[in-house]
Amino acid sequence: MTHELRQPGDDDPVVMTAEERSVWVYLAVVVITSTAYFAVVIPRAVSQPIEDVSWITPMLWVLGFSIAGTIVGSVVGSVSGAVGLAIRGINPEGQLEGDQRDKDIRRMGDQRAALAASSAMFVVLVLAMIGADLFWIGNTVFLAGTVGALLETITKIRAYRRGF
Repeated sequence: MTHELRQPGDDDPVVMTAEERSVWVYLAVVVITSTAYFAVVIPRAVSQPIEDVSWITPMLWVLGFSIAGTIVGSVVGSVSGAVGLAIRGINPEGQLEGDQRDKDIRRMGDQRAALAASSAMFVVLVLAMIGADLFWIGNTVFLAGTVGALLETITKIRAYRRGF
């Protein structure tokens, strides 16, 4: 007995592209890793002088986990999306690929993230000018990246779910 894969019909749910799955993965990774970082560093900052707080190693670990988690999660999401379509009898070929809408959504999210990050860099510049401790400068950069990533992913998800 052979099973033929078909093209999605009008009654089938809209297929989530690999790009959209990656956005969801990135959002989850950013929330998890940033929360973990601040859960480690904030108690240290409260309990000891700022110049003694060990923040560089936790930040490097979090950045590494963020990169690896986003890559692995995106691959797993793409494969599971294709498998899910095949299980429902839909030919996954061409269904998960991005299109012009994905490009427009990516551009809009990237612009908002860049705006947030560049605005926060002004704060970093001021901190450097006044000679703030590296703890404040490094953590402001990290927070700016986190806020930019959250703004980017939320903007993209809203565009996917509600339109432009």
